[in-house]
Amino acid sequence: MKKRILSLALAFSALFQLRADEGMWPLTLLQKIQDPMQARGLKLSAEDIYSINQASVKDAIVRLMTKEGRMFCTGEVISKQGLFLTNHHCGYGAIQELSTNQDNILKNGFWAANQAAERPASFNIGLLRKIEDVTSQVLAGIAINQDEATRAKAVAAQIAKTKEAVIAALGEERNNYVVEISSFYNGNQFLAMFYEVYRDIRLVGTPPESVGKFGGETDNWRWPRHTCDFSMFRIYANGSNKPADFNPANKPFNPAHHLPINIGGMKEGDYAMIMGYPGRTTRYTYSEGIKYLASKERPMRVQLRRDIMDVYENYMKQDESVRLMYADRLASIGNYWNKFNGEAHDLAKPDGLYETRKNAELAFERWVRENKKTDVYGDVTSLYDEAYRELYTYGLYPVYLQDGISNSQPMSFAMSFKGLADALKANPKDTTRSRAMLRGIDEMYKEFYPSIEKQVLAVVLKHLYEDLDPAMLPADLTALVTKYKRNYTALAEAIFAKSLFTDKARMAKFLAKPSASKLEADLLYKITQGYYNKLRVDLKPVYDGINSKLDRANRLFLSAQLEMLPSGQAMAPDANGTMRLTYGTVKAYDARDAVSYAYYTTAKGILEKYKAADFEFDAPQPLLALIRAKDYGQYADKDGELHTCFLSDNDITGGNSGSPVMNAKGELIGTAFDGNWEAISSDFAFLPKVQRTISLDVRYTLFIVEKLGGAKHLIDEMTIVK
Repeated sequence: MKKRILSLALAFSALFQLRADEGMWPLTLLQKIQDPMQARGLKLSAEDIYSINQASVKDAIVRLMTKEGRMFCTGEVISKQGLFLTNHHCGYGAIQELSTNQDNILKNGFWAANQAAERPASFNIGLLRKIEDVTSQVLAGIAINQDEATRAKAVAAQIAKTKEAVIAALGEERNNYVVEISSFYNGNQFLAMFYEVYRDIRLVGTPPESVGKFGGETDNWRWPRHTCDFSMFRIYANGSNKPADFNPANKPFNPAHHLPINIGGMKEGDYAMIMGYPGRTTRYTYSEGIKYLASKERPMRVQLRRDIMDVYENYMKQDESVRLMYADRLASIGNYWNKFNGEAHDLAKPDGLYETRKNAELAFERWVRENKKTDVYGDVTSLYDEAYRELYTYGLYPVYLQDGISNSQPMSFAMSFKGLADALKANPKDTTRSRAMLRGIDEMYKEFYPSIEKQVLAVVLKHLYEDLDPAMLPADLTALVTKYKRNYTALAEAIFAKSLFTDKARMAKFLAKPSASKLEADLLYKITQGYYNKLRVDLKPVYDGINSKLDRANRLFLSAQLEMLPSGQAMAPDANGTMRLTYGTVKAYDARDAVSYAYYTTAKGILEKYKAADFEFDAPQPLLALIRAKDYGQYADKDGELHTCFLSDNDITGGNSGSPVMNAKGELIGTAFDGNWEAISSDFAFLPKVQRTISLDVRYTLFIVEKLGGAKHLIDEMTIVK
């Protein structure tokens, strides 16, 4: 029987493709994977990569965070003066904010001649200082099969208590830290991440948009690529090298470690590793979840986003100022439109992931029976089945809040005014909140083009009514659609003519003399709040039930997998926004029948793709001249060409954008910026034959800095090796 149980466990692991070099590994597991990493060529030890007692590679990895604390990208420190690299699309929002029609640095590029000329950027960065396993504190006294609602409440309380204790232990340093307690293996492990947050970040350099975003959405998720996707910022600190708010007197940050830059090039088969902050993966999604996403949820997201993007692009192609205004919004919506489109296709493939998961689940059920574990794991598959049946009926309502209402600025504004309405009803004479909102009105409407927003509103209203069950929509919305006989353009026109949220002047007048009754009479306010109430009040018991079933099934399923692992084997948990390491090699691939790709591209491809004045494939004439003259300096490869991008078989996802790609010695050879179309569903499964990370060759980065940007002073502060 023991042999039979072991064979089932091994079969289950094989179905989930638990390869030693697969996965985005938490730094706490590096000791367990040190041997296979070194077998692939790594020259460092696990301690060289992650240590809390000495400087290590992790001290050069930065986590880009909004001022509110949301993580969005990765970067790497490349000098002793706090200079760091990230992707162009990661710095895009900050660059756009610093641009004006008179000084359009997003379009034209920017290179600070000296540190005094560097410009404040509106985001923070976090440096991971240490990780503590707090599982025993969080799960103390909590049984694995405890009622889910009771258990979730107890876990949340103990996370809060544990977090309070670890922050208090930081003493005077606590104001400079963000501590996050993150769940691993779907609630079976909890780690506390300690981030020292630096708040004075300044833009140092960015290539012109036509260079940093060369290829646009056409090339997004595709290979071959020629995008020079980078931007440069600097971290500033106070006189003690500690975090501080922006102050001209602050000094460049002195890091514990910065990455040397290797310009010697790479060849296929060379070791490559990436460290960064991958956002979310769901590698253990249940089979019926795969079917639901493929047949319903992903296709609906794709169509909704595409319709909004079409409106944006129509106007952006006609007016340069509108293009600047909506550039970041289009990039944000478009990136995931492309991803969701590919996932919808891949997840629906016959004999694909759905069937693989079904087989894994059957092996799991046999293991449960033969190990007499039905009292703990017996209801896992039935919970999954019940939850996904309900999602077919109710699952799109939250999706359309995220992808529809939130992408219509007037509707999004209306959603955000609930707090003001409540405050005015509690005390009509208290205008503290409205006065503050009035002071911020210019920022509120800074990227608001009425013609675009009117059409987007029509698009969103149409999708809400046509795609969802009207019986579960707000009565105000269904009444308006009936009144206008499903003419959504006319309906949007009527709303735009009267709503507070569609006109800056009307909004300013209202905020100067606010009234709860006037706010609640607004059509957009009634529609959006009605939709919100349907979700958060009427349908709340339904979603609570679905989430409870999924949370319990996910947690128990992963607990069983950990039990089934052979002794000593490590398993990479899903990405969750915490620092991870992935390792592999520089590697080409065969995309499909008769289509094989090389592992690198060269500047020749820029000339081949170039289209003068094109929305996506334009390029600066000085760059084209440098390429035609082959004026590459020290950045040319041994073959005499300028290599632009390269492939590796590393395992990454969103959030890894800007992550360093390092060689066996921990030297920077590139920055990761994309995945490939053939493995676009990799958030659900690792695909070793075709999964590739697309990275910018650091030699192309430095060529642009020095030759196109004329910023050799930045090269001089880096540590360059060959």
